[in-house]
Amino acid sequence: MNARNLEVIFEYNQRKDFPLVDDKVVTKSLLSNAGVAVPRTLAVIEGFLELGKLDGVMEAEAEFVIKPACGSGGSGVFLAAARANGGIQSPSGRFVPAKEIRRHVAEILYGSFSNNRSDKALLEERLHPHDFFREFYPIGLADIRVIVFKGAPALCMLRLPTAASRGTANLHQGGVGLGVDLATGKTTSAVCRGVALGEHPDSRKALLGARVPHWEEVIRTATQAAKQVPLGYVGVDLVLIPGGRVMVLELNARPGLQIQNAARVGLRAVLHL
Repeated sequence: MNARNLEVIFEYNQRKDFPLVDDKVVTKSLLSNAGVAVPRTLAVIEGFLELGKLDGVMEAEAEFVIKPACGSGGSGVFLAAARANGGIQSPSGRFVPAKEIRRHVAEILYGSFSNNRSDKALLEERLHPHDFFREFYPIGLADIRVIVFKGAPALCMLRLPTAASRGTANLHQGGVGLGVDLATGKTTSAVCRGVALGEHPDSRKALLGARVPHWEEVIRTATQAAKQVPLGYVGVDLVLIPGGRVMVLELNARPGLQIQNAARVGLRAVLHL
């Protein structure tokens, strides 16, 4: 990690440019203005006087996602799957009262998920995965991370939800990471909590040798998104949704090193440092 920070991030990413990717609201504006597809924004809540926006979204939308604008690692993300009297229903079927949702937004504003810095709550449309991902595990949203180095894709992994991760694709919470061959879009390796796998721990679906559909569009979108910020080394998180559409969730100036374990290859060798 120290070598990555010194040889890659310090060398190719200037700290003054970090706010462009550390704030999801800013990032979405940059990408959208450049014609890069991003999830539809329902509301941005920047202070307690704007909590009424949350009520408006709950009345208008059956499904939505709440994210801390400056959060990382999937912390603070809240999913609403359906309306319910006095609140919403979560993807797992749990009833969540409206006051609990407001409390969650308040915690985001206080900075509970962004190193205790005041934050904004971003409310977005809820996306659903392409059928390709549902075959591995039908619950939650799988995503794709592409490392783009000096304008070219360098490394890639898929992140699949599991029962242990409670439907999130976060590897630290028990999601499965799959290495993907950039040239073919085929999965080459898989890991979960540091253990190599050949099949999904819940569905028992074989993980290796599957080709991601619309792969050329995935790589094109990742490359286009990375070019919108002045960072030489950037992680692009994307989702593939029904109809073959590719959307960018966020950019990261300090993408984690779990991708090395998923792809079974060292970052230094891939970047030719």
